[in-house]
Order: sequence, then structure tokens, then C-alpha cells
Amino acid sequence: MKKEIYFFYSSLPGSMFGVLLDQAKKAIMDEKKKIYFVMCQGFFSHCLSNPKGNLGICELCKFQTKHLLSDQLGKEVTFINLSDHYSETHSLEDIQINSSKDVKRYKYKGIEIGYGVLSSYIYITRNQNPKVDDKSKVYFQNQILQSIKLIDAFEAIITGIQPDEISSFNGRFNEIKPVFELAIQKKIPVNLYEFESVGYKKYAKVVFKNTLPHSVSGNRWKFDYLWNEPSLTKDKKVALSKEFYQNKRLGKAAGDKVYVKGMPSGVLPDNWDTIKRNIVLFNSSEDEFVSIGKEWEDLALFDSQFDGMVYIFEKYKEEENTHFYLRIHPNLKNVPYRYHTDLYNLEKKYKNVTVIGPKSNISTYDLIDASDLVIVFGSTVGLEASYSGKPVILLGCSWYYYENVCYVPRSIEEFDKLFQKELLPIKNEEMFLKLGLFFYYRNATHIDKETLFKYIDFNITVYRFFGKEVYGYNYQKIFFSKKIYALGVAFVKAISLLLLKNKFVIPLNEE
Repeated sequence: MKKEIYFFYSSLPGSMFGVLLDQAKKAIMDEKKKIYFVMCQGFFSHCLSNPKGNLGICELCKFQTKHLLSDQLGKEVTFINLSDHYSETHSLEDIQINSSKDVKRYKYKGIEIGYGVLSSYIYITRNQNPKVDDKSKVYFQNQILQSIKLIDAFEAIITGIQPDEISSFNGRFNEIKPVFELAIQKKIPVNLYEFESVGYKKYAKVVFKNTLPHSVSGNRWKFDYLWNEPSLTKDKKVALSKEFYQNKRLGKAAGDKVYVKGMPSGVLPDNWDTIKRNIVLFNSSEDEFVSIGKEWEDLALFDSQFDGMVYIFEKYKEEENTHFYLRIHPNLKNVPYRYHTDLYNLEKKYKNVTVIGPKSNISTYDLIDASDLVIVFGSTVGLEASYSGKPVILLGCSWYYYENVCYVPRSIEEFDKLFQKELLPIKNEEMFLKLGLFFYYRNATHIDKETLFKYIDFNITVYRFFGKEVYGYNYQKIFFSKKIYALGVAFVKAISLLLLKNKFVIPLNEE
């Protein structure tokens, strides 16, 4: 009988936990596997679902975890507590860090745990360069220590069970990434589950085998897989792909948040001069991918988007017939950190630079249409601009990095040569269509194509309670009611945050 370990850190993110419960049930019922479910149960002092380490929320999670595992999987599953497999051998004093770079580069047993630590922190705060000083150091030391302990405990579990597979969810964050990398290191097949949205709060499972969901190289197979999906005709695929590009322009939902809805058309900056060479730069929400891993770092031409902009503006500041327009990503509008706020100083320093803020009513697509050249750092808008017939230079990592849909300099010298040329738009129609389908239509990568789940309904029902949204997970019920269960969990969380102690204060200062 094959043995599979499932691992997750908390039962509070109900859809994520539910995906793993459903898949574990499927493995038990359909595949006759022996299933082990490994959970935190207080092993972590804080986590993404309880970032300040509130004692009441931790107790709620521990109680709920055992209840849900027993209720949904019964006696067919062996429950494993991480703490039972760890012997205290490490301390905070062993961890020497003095900067965010020290955190990011931290390794243990050859595993790059620092990326996961920063990824979890940035997800919570959006601060991509946290200050590590006497006040904040213990927080980051503890995050690193948790990863070290997780590796040691899980290594002991692997030795005892000798699993054929390991499964978890997402894999990017501090609470999961060390287990993913440990499995890869030990050559154990690892499945990272995710879900794709198929409607409002409705999800279908997808799986990533031996790769992170955020890996560019690990996702390339999907472009051809979706394009060759037999359930759709070629004409339908082309129509869906074109609909993606069209909907993005029109401000309609197209597989991502809508950023241009309600913006007037035909509006350009007051200083737009059609006689000049007008170059538009689109930055990205850098915090969303800065700590994903080395792949995203290694493929970027500059250490940061800001460094790239400064290089370009400084080198070409005397070119009076060239004007740069920096369109700041709308998702940065409420971010208080310098990777956003320092951007506004660029137009003060360089006379041929105009900064367009995230709240501006100037449309991305009007800027594209009027531009002579588009420069991007990874945003999907680079793909859209190239599809629209504009020459595009990509300076960072992106899903379309390898797909020959824009110019991708591998060195600063190569970028300078490209910049000096009068570049032609890239014509690669089939690849444009494949990528449009990838961003817009994911159904062919669902695990269970006929249903959103097989045994356990991990989808969400939204309730309103005193003007706030409360999520009820369809498999979580008490007295046969998911609404009572959802309101009960929300009440316990609120009381815990109000009355019970937090172990940590999340540091917010930046370097």
C-alpha cells in the first residue's frame, strides 16, 4: 500500500485546508492509500492565520483541526503532531542576522528557508525591506527558528514513515516551503495543491508536481496543454484568448483584479508631446514576488525595479527628445513603503520623467496606444502591449519571460543596445493566443473536471454580520448549520483578539 503524507499548518484557512481534506479523502477512497496528516497543533508560535501568535486563536485552531480531521476523514487517517517529532536542539541565539538580506539568504541543511520567512512577512505587511534591529530581530529569529524546527521534525517523520508522496498547499510561505524543499532534496514526489477561481468564492483544485505554483519554468507546460485541450475547438480557444485581451482593455473581469474600470478614454498627461519619443514604464507590485525565490531574482536584470528606473533615467537624462512616463501600479496606492513613495521623487530629479500615480484616471491602454516603446518589469501589461503591436522590453521575471513575445535583454549592455534601436513590434500570434488562454481559461488544469470537489466541499458561503463579511466553509458545520459554525468561529476570533495576549508585535519599520 502506498503511503502519502499530507501537511498543513492551520485549519483556519478553511478552503485551503478543505482542498487537502478532499484530496486526502480521494486518496483513501479511490486510490486505497495509507494517509498520514501532519499538522501544527501549537508547534508554530505564530503563522499566517495567526500572525501575532494570539493564544486564543491558536487554541481555536488546535481544537478545530482535530475535530475536522476526525469528522471528515475518520479512522482511515493517521494524525501526526509535529511536536512529537522534534527534540529541542536549537535556540534564537544561534541565529545571527543583522539585515533583511541576512534573513533572505538564511539556509539550514542546504534549504533556503529565508525566502519563505520573508515571503510570509511581506504577505502580511507589504514591507519588502524590513529593518532588522534590536526590537525586530527576535521576530525574524523566531521565524527562522520555526523553519529550522520544521525541517528537523519533518525529517524525522519522513525517516519513520518512508512516504511515497508528500502533499501540501501553495508552498511559498514559511510554514510550508521548508517541507517542499526537503521533499525535493530527498527526491520524494511532492504535490502542491492550489485552486483556480471558477466563480465568486467558487474554486476548483489544481496541482503542481515537484514545482512551486509560482515557478515560471514549472508552469510553461500549461501553455501548450491548454492550447491542445480537446474539449474546445481551435476557434473557441482563439475567441477566448482574444476575449481576455479585449476584456482587460474594457475593464471587465479577465482572470485578475480589474484596474481600469470606469476610467475615461483618450486622456493623456498634459505634457504629452507627440514630436518626442514617448516611452512608458509600467512597474509591478514588487512586494508580491520579491521573495518568491531565486528564479524570480535571477531572471531580473536589476536588483530592484527602482534601481532599474534610476539606471535608465540617469543614463538618458540629457536626451531632450525622449520623455519617460512612469505609470505606478494601482495596487500600490495605499503602500507606505519607500519602494512606492520614492518613485515620486524621480520626476523632481529628472526633467524628462513624468510620474503617473496609482490613483490617476489616465488609462493604461491609452498610454500604451500613444507610446513609442513600453518597458515593463514583469506585469501582464507587457504582454498586452506587445499583443497590441507595441515594442516591449521586459526587465524582470514574468510568466511570459521565455515565450518570445517581447524583447528580453540578458545584460545591461544588451538593454542599452535595444534602447538605442527603433524596435519593431514582435509578431508571435500563436504564442500571444496561448498566453491569453492561459491567463483567462484554466479549466483544463482542474483535477476534477466534472465537479469542484470530490468528497469534501471546500467552497465558501459568504454571510453578513454587523456589516462585515464572514466566510462559512461548506464542509464546516455545527448543528447541521454552516452559518452557526462560521459565526461561532468569527466570534471566538474577535473575543480572542480583544481579550487574550499576543506573543508577537509585527515589526513594520523598513531599512
